[in-house]
Amino acid sequence: MLNVLPRDLFYEIAGFLEAPDLGVLNLLDRTCHYLLTDDAFWQKRANRDFGLTIIKGSWKVQYQTCYEQRVIPMLVTTAIRFRPISSREASESMAKLESIINDQSYSIDHYFDSNSDQGEVFSSICLPLVKGLLNGINGAMYAWGPNGSGKTHTIFGSDGMLHRSLQHIFDQETEMHIQMSFITIYNERIEDLLKKPLDHDEDYLIREVDGATYIENLVKKQVFNLNDALFNLKTGQETWNRDVTIMSICSSKCWSIVTLWMEHHVIVPMGKKIYSARLDFVDCAAKPIRSSMKDRSEVNKSNVAVTAVIDALSNSKHHVPYRNSKVTRILQHTLGNNCQTVILGMLSRMECDVEQSLFTLKFISDCNVINSVQKNVQYVDDQMP
Repeated sequence: MLNVLPRDLFYEIAGFLEAPDLGVLNLLDRTCHYLLTDDAFWQKRANRDFGLTIIKGSWKVQYQTCYEQRVIPMLVTTAIRFRPISSREASESMAKLESIINDQSYSIDHYFDSNSDQGEVFSSICLPLVKGLLNGINGAMYAWGPNGSGKTHTIFGSDGMLHRSLQHIFDQETEMHIQMSFITIYNERIEDLLKKPLDHDEDYLIREVDGATYIENLVKKQVFNLNDALFNLKTGQETWNRDVTIMSICSSKCWSIVTLWMEHHVIVPMGKKIYSARLDFVDCAAKPIRSSMKDRSEVNKSNVAVTAVIDALSNSKHHVPYRNSKVTRILQHTLGNNCQTVILGMLSRMECDVEQSLFTLKFISDCNVINSVQKNVQYVDDQMP
C-alpha cells in the first residue's frame, strides 16, 4: 500500500535544513509513523561525512556526502474555478451548473467560485509551487477547461499566475540563475515563440536522456529581473498572435507552455547549497464551440493523450502511454514523476458549455495521480578541492 504524505506536512519535510528540529521529527513520527531519531543518525549527520538511507513503506530519504535527495509520494493537487460572468453574458441563458454538480460526488482539493480573485487562486495553489521551485522542487500548473472559460487569463494574464510567480521570485534577495522558454503545440507541431525569426519549417525533436525529456534546439532566454521575464512573455505572445492570424487558427486550439528553469544559490556555513528545479505553466487546448472535424481531431489527439496518461497512472496500469503525443512526452515529468503538480479545471456557467464543463469536472476529480516528489539540492563545500 502506497503511503501518501499529507500535503500540509510536505513543506515542513521538504524544507529541512542540515539540522531539523526535534519538534518536526516527532510530528513526523506521530503522523507518518517514520522514526528518524536514532543515535547513529545524529552522530553521522554531525560529522557531515556519511551516507544513510531510511526506507519505510514507499517513502525514502537519502543523505549523502555533499548531496541530499528526498523522495516523497504526493498526490497531484486538483482545483476548480468558475470564471466571472461578463455583462454581455448576464442577459444570456445561464446553466444551473451548481445544481447539476450537487447531484454527483466529486473529489476536489480546492474550489474557487466566481467571486474569487487572482490573488486568492495564487496564494492557495500556485504560491506553494513557487516556494518549491526556490527549494529545488519541480512544479507544474495546468489550466484545463472549455473554450472561453478563462484559462489563458488565469495563467498568462497581467495579474495571472505566471506574472505573480515572477514577482515573488524576483522579490527574493538571493543569487539566482533563471532561464525561460515559451512554446506552443498545435497539430503535433512545436513552435518556439522566443526564436527569431520564427521558423515554421523547423521540426523540433524531443530527446530523452536518463529518463528526462527535452526539446532539441529550444531557445532558453536568460532573465535577470522581472522586466526581462515580462518582456520575453510579451514577445512570445505577440509572435503567437501574429502567427495565428496568418495561419487562420484559433489560439485556444493550441497548447501553450512557459517554463522557468532555476538555480537558486543559498549561502550556508562553510559553503552553499544550489537548488535546481523547473516550473511549467500549461494553458491546455480547448475545442472551440464551432470547429471543423480536422480541428476537433487535432485538438482532441493531445487532450485524449493526456487523459489516457492520467487514467493509466490513476489506475496503476503497467503501461503509461506518454509517447502517444508530443504534449505528453514534453510534460512527462509532471505526471507520475518528479514534480509537484496542480491541475486547475476552469468551469463556465454558459449553457453552451455545460457538457464540456461537466467533462472538465469529472476529469479533474479523477486525477488521482501520485508523483514521486524530490528535492534537488547540491551542497558545495568551500573546503573541497
